[in-house]
Amino acid sequence: MMRISHYSMVGWLLAIIGLSVLGLTSASSEDIWHTRILAATAAVAMIALFWACRQHRLETELVRQKDVTDRQNALIHERDGVTRTLTRRVFISRCGEQLKIAPASGGYALLLVDMDYLKQINDAYGHDMGDAALRHMATVAQRIFPDRLIGRVGGDEFALLTECTSPEAATRLAESFLIALDHTAYHAGRPLNLSASIGIAFGPGDTALFDELMQYADLALYQSKRNGRAQATLFENEMLRDQKHTRYIERELRAAILLNELELAYQPIVTAEGKLHGCEALVRWRHPSRGIIPPVDFIPIAEQSLLIDLLGEWVFRRACRDGVKAGSLYIGVNFSASQLKRDDVVAMVERVLAETGMPAKRIVIEITESVAMNANDSVIRRLAALRALGLRISLDDFGTGYSGFSYLRAFPIDSIKIDRSFVVKLGDSEADNVLITALASVANAMGLAIVAEGVETAEQMMLASTAGCKLLQGYYIARPQPWSDIQAMLVRDGPVRIRATEAA
Repeated sequence: MMRISHYSMVGWLLAIIGLSVLGLTSASSEDIWHTRILAATAAVAMIALFWACRQHRLETELVRQKDVTDRQNALIHERDGVTRTLTRRVFISRCGEQLKIAPASGGYALLLVDMDYLKQINDAYGHDMGDAALRHMATVAQRIFPDRLIGRVGGDEFALLTECTSPEAATRLAESFLIALDHTAYHAGRPLNLSASIGIAFGPGDTALFDELMQYADLALYQSKRNGRAQATLFENEMLRDQKHTRYIERELRAAILLNELELAYQPIVTAEGKLHGCEALVRWRHPSRGIIPPVDFIPIAEQSLLIDLLGEWVFRRACRDGVKAGSLYIGVNFSASQLKRDDVVAMVERVLAETGMPAKRIVIEITESVAMNANDSVIRRLAALRALGLRISLDDFGTGYSGFSYLRAFPIDSIKIDRSFVVKLGDSEADNVLITALASVANAMGLAIVAEGVETAEQMMLASTAGCKLLQGYYIARPQPWSDIQAMLVRDGPVRIRATEAA
């Protein structure tokens, strides 16, 4: 605006001076040259005035266009492109401002809402269907929570801030949302059956600070997921104690890995004749003050952080070092979903194999069926790269995820392990026996080795073998034991040699 004013003033000034001088000259001067000069001056002044006016209009239009563009950009950055809810940055900023205002009711409730199984929707029906699901969930939220702050704060996560009389009232609102979301919607003729997990934190009761409110709601959301999803959970102080326990385990586990204080136990896998074929490496943690800490207590915590990479590498290296001189014995090592999400897992395996001298063909990487079902293209690519190195891939806990054998044809695996929940039912009824027989028959027809895990009785071992399971594992055969016991077994019996298609 300063430039516009400057040009206008210059133009008007030149015009006034020129016209004034022209008037004076015409009244008093007889000199033709003076008249021409002054006329030219007036013409220049008029041109300057015209140019100034034109420049003013041009710059005014540019300012107007810039204002329009700025408003459009602000709208783009303010609203999520898929759901039209607030973006994470704008939502957090506005919540911070809102919390500074005393609520008319009892307080503010922050709800973190996570859509259940969005990845499965994207994988099964495409991202267009996934976007439709997100839009539908946002629409339901706006209907249940009208005129409230609603933002998309993650890929499948929304957040809502609403005034509320009490934590109990916030929970009732959340449950109303879940009921409304449960009603079937349709997109492109396909039904959308959605559910969500919700974490709720209430201020100022829990805290008056937005960052802490987010943290508490996130802890409550995690509890909803852990309890089976499709539910709302209100934050409780006990969750903070759980978080402190988690931080303690993380700190102690990191030290145990770096100080080499962990152990491996090996559970034998045998043939139907009882010959040792391989074993599964299982990590154990003997804490100096707390004694044995079960894997179920520390592996999930490791998976929530980058510690799983350190732990996974430690287990893989120890298994390779132990097994390198074990003849043809196969060693099974569990890999988590978190490990397979990173490209450096392949480089880690190559490095450890080279360092220890362990033949790749004697390593079996075990992944759970749920990991396989949730695997994206990158995970499948890494598994294929590991297979290309010579390692075998085994699908653990088969049958719990209902993946189906058609799914197995497209997945890079060499063997499956039938979950113990099926094996323990052997002998209970003819239907259970036929089910295992059918699983084994299809797996063998596809060229996959099949292992019955969780064998606990002689009858189960006999029936599983009769059903077509060539390899067996379970407490009836042997419990997890130190590597020294496996070595003694090798000396006594020696490992059995089995065709590559039967590798566990």
